[in-house]
Formats: sequence, structure tokens, C-alpha cells
Amino acid sequence: MKIIVVILLLSTSGIEKIELKTDTRWLKIPEAIVHCGEIAEKWREINTKYYYSRNTDPNSPKEQQGNYTRNGKLMIGYICQ
Repeated sequence: MKIIVVILLLSTSGIEKIELKTDTRWLKIPEAIVHCGEIAEKWREINTKYYYSRNTDPNSPKEQQGNYTRNGKLMIGYICQ
């Protein structure tokens, strides 16, 4: 089964899409076990850091609350195709 997961990131230049194409046939496990949401969740765990604090000062260098990549892009969600 082929799964396409599109990760949505927000940066100062707008919304960026990262397309992850996965072929689950090589996993040798039932297809029902691998879901788009699980792939997106693993990507989030590996590639982002969650910031708990909500900073209300726009001039502060700290990120606002949310999941951010190393280069400061906010993960806003994912789409399964």
C-alpha cells in the first residue's frame, strides 16, 4: 500500500508542504497497522520541538506555543492522500 503524507509548515514566507511518500509493502506487517496519522506523528516527534510557553511579546526571540522545526517553522498539521 502506498501512503502519501503532506506535512504543513508555516513560516514567514507562507505555508510550506513536505510530501512524504511511503510504500508499506516492505514492512511485512498488515496494512491496517500503518496509518497516515502514525507516519505524521513520527515525523513530528523526530523533526520538531514543542514549546509550552505562550509568549505575548512579538519582539521576543522565543517561539510561540507549538511544534517548531529546528529552523523555526511551525508545524500546523498534515494531510493524508
